[in-house]
Amino acid sequence: MRFPALAAAAFLTLAACNSTPPAPAPLELPAHAAADPALVPLEFLAGRWICVNPNQTVNEEHWTAPRGKCMVGAFRQVRRDGKCAFVEVSQISVEEGALVLRLRHLHGQLEVPDNQKDISMFALRALAPRRVEFAGTGSAEGVAAVIYERPDDDTLLQTIEFDPVKTKEKPFTSKYMRER
Repeated sequence: MRFPALAAAAFLTLAACNSTPPAPAPLELPAHAAADPALVPLEFLAGRWICVNPNQTVNEEHWTAPRGKCMVGAFRQVRRDGKCAFVEVSQISVEEGALVLRLRHLHGQLEVPDNQKDISMFALRALAPRRVEFAGTGSAEGVAAVIYERPDDDTLLQTIEFDPVKTKEKPFTSKYMRER
């Protein structure tokens, strides 16, 4: 009689250890955290993106989902020696109904470059499905365009174009792949 009771207890204990815990209840966010309608078309940016440059440095760009009146991006470039070359913190926000891109460029040890003390500001120039284009303003006027576009679900293209009158920089496009 004792053995069946012990076997049943052992079976129930083993079953309890191997069972999947219940999923947590979904987090309910307050209404003010809902994405502003002006940001909803930029949901295509959200995710983790990575690319290998022709010189073998690695770029990573991570964008949060729109929440409230902003979304945030973090960028880093890893040099061939493994060290961090530089980082950028970006924010796209809704201000007086318009979309604005701000970014702060930092050297690898998070120091602000002497020639980039001001936050770079960009105004919305064009918005289409899975594509957004900003133009530099103020101290960033030398940047004619910052363009993000998603030609497919796993690719994000970032193109930077420069004003040839204000800078001798050449335009370039970085092709990011979704990192899972």
